[in-house]
Amino acid sequence: MDPHVLPILKCPRCGATGSFAAARGLACGRCDLVVDGGRGFYDLLDVARQGEPAAISSEQRFMESALVARAYERMWRPAFVRLFAGRGAGAAVGGFAGELFIHKNALSLDDRQGPWLDLSCGPGLFTRALAAASPSALVLGLDISRAMLEVAAGRVRGYTNVVLVRADAHQLPFGDGVFEGINNSGAIHAYDDAEQVFHEIWRTLRPGGIYVGSTFAEAPHLAGRLAARIAGIRRYDPSELRAQLSRLGFAEYEELRLGGAFVFKARRP
Repeated sequence: MDPHVLPILKCPRCGATGSFAAARGLACGRCDLVVDGGRGFYDLLDVARQGEPAAISSEQRFMESALVARAYERMWRPAFVRLFAGRGAGAAVGGFAGELFIHKNALSLDDRQGPWLDLSCGPGLFTRALAAASPSALVLGLDISRAMLEVAAGRVRGYTNVVLVRADAHQLPFGDGVFEGINNSGAIHAYDDAEQVFHEIWRTLRPGGIYVGSTFAEAPHLAGRLAARIAGIRRYDPSELRAQLSRLGFAEYEELRLGGAFVFKARRP
């Protein structure tokens, strides 16, 4: 484990920041929580006290599938994006290369030292990209799906600056003001309470920290609208998202439309 992660972790049981020590896993020095890291990630959900979170939407249930997790990068996500965002998103989002370029540059990786959080990281595509682009900085990959993290753990081997954690985006297990930037690709449409997630992103960003995300706007065709309704996918009006982030204190909002999807960027002043 990269030792730089210990001071920024927040115990999900007692709420203390910087209280974890590393042994075979993680042990909180303020309470009795011990977290095993033997599966390649640290489970900070405190399931023993709080139980497993319920998967509300169809998409959330799919994300718990080991088959979907293994096929996510090459098959599931490209097909999903084309269905919900149309051909206009095409190579940029479905093919990853363009979207990776946009996200990495929007985060200003070359000009900042990290640490970085890849929020709702799935099998770790962006986590690996961030780690490769910023090899001297700590990169955290966080997801709520065990299946996704198990795949991610196998794919980030060799990246010594990556730590994977299991947690809920609505209650991030990190201290205040610890991240230079947070990447949040293709996930906010599936959150139960996106505003609470935005609040947590704001809390954990440093002043001047950058938040970059992507999600779906209006459906370009009937099939996409019907599929979104079935899957429980929320579509965003970019102007409403901008207003929502502004109310929470974010500034310098920018966006780039990609068919029925868009990438956005905002900064914590």
